[in-house]
Formats: sequence, C-alpha cells, structure tokens
Amino acid sequence: MAAIMDVVFSVVLGGMLLMIILTANEIASDNHSVYNGDMLVQEMLISTAQLVEGEFRNMGFGVPEREQTVFYADTSRITFMSDLNRDGVIDSVTYAAGNPSELSSTPNEKDRYIHRIVNGGTPSQVGVVTMFNLSYMAASGEVLPTPVPVDRLKEIHVVEVTMEVQNPYAPQSRVGGEGGDPNVLYSSSLWQQTRLASQNSRR
Repeated sequence: MAAIMDVVFSVVLGGMLLMIILTANEIASDNHSVYNGDMLVQEMLISTAQLVEGEFRNMGFGVPEREQTVFYADTSRITFMSDLNRDGVIDSVTYAAGNPSELSSTPNEKDRYIHRIVNGGTPSQVGVVTMFNLSYMAASGEVLPTPVPVDRLKEIHVVEVTMEVQNPYAPQSRVGGEGGDPNVLYSSSLWQQTRLASQNSRR
C-alpha cells in the first residue's frame, strides 16, 4: 500500500513540476514576444515620425511672404506649400490618413496608411498607423476649429501631431485587449509632438 501511495505522490509531484515548467516557458515566450513587438512598433513609429516632423517643420519653405502656406487643414489631412527640392519651385504637399480597408491584409482592423501626395500625383505610403490626428494653433495659442475655415488658414502657427502605431500581428491573445480584435492585446506606441512650428509660417 505504501508503495502505491509513493507512486501516486510521485506522479502528482511530477505533474505539478511539469506544469510549473510549461507555465514558465509560456511566460518567457510571451515576454519575448511582447519585447519584440514593442521594439517593432517603436521602430515603425520613429521612422514615420521623423519624416512627418521634418516636412511639417519646413512647411512654407521658399514660399514668398504674404502668400498662403496652408490650403487645407483638418483632423486627419493637411495640404501645404513648400520648396521640397530647394530648386525655387514651390510644391504642394498633402498628408492624409488612409482608410483601414486599404490594409485588410493585416489582422488589426485599425491599421491604416499615412499617404503623402506631392503636386497632386500618385499617393505614396510613408507609414502604417492606427491613429493620425492633427490639431492647429494660432500664434496666440488659440486652438483653431477643424476643419480650419479658409479665412483662418493663414493663422496656423503650430501643428500638433498625434500618432499611434500597433504591432499588426498581435503577439498575445488576451481578453480585454486593444486593437482590432477585442480579444487581442497589440503592442503599441504613441507619439505626440506639440511644437511643430515652422518659422516659415510666421508671416
């Protein structure tokens, strides 16, 4: 009888140890996935933010004084003038958030492109985000209504950009997560720059 109890006890103990080992491996795998997901979204966000920040700071470059710099400004779209090639030719530049349906290939239904359009040409995709929000302030600090009325476009002094990037492949599945699927947790990174003021727009 004692021998049978020893065998049962050994099986139970061995099973508990096996469960502990499997759980530890699962936790380590999850942590590794989250770390890689965080690194991925940060790299995606930084590359997109650098381009947007650089061009927004240069809006109005080369545009003669007294001429309009911004021609359209809304929460997810802006059109402004700038001499992109430093060749004396003024270009029209538009940044706009795309429709999530353009990225149906990714599991995250919030994914969308940021489109960049130069001189009305074919849009190019400069990044994938889940949020691209623009707001505008006058030199006095007043937040301008959006879309900015045509007669107030010349007052735009600061553009505030808020972007969020999420890992489109969701390394974890967990109830109550964020992203397109409510049962999925997406690694995400948020970037907000409140001082994108171009000295060229101070006219």
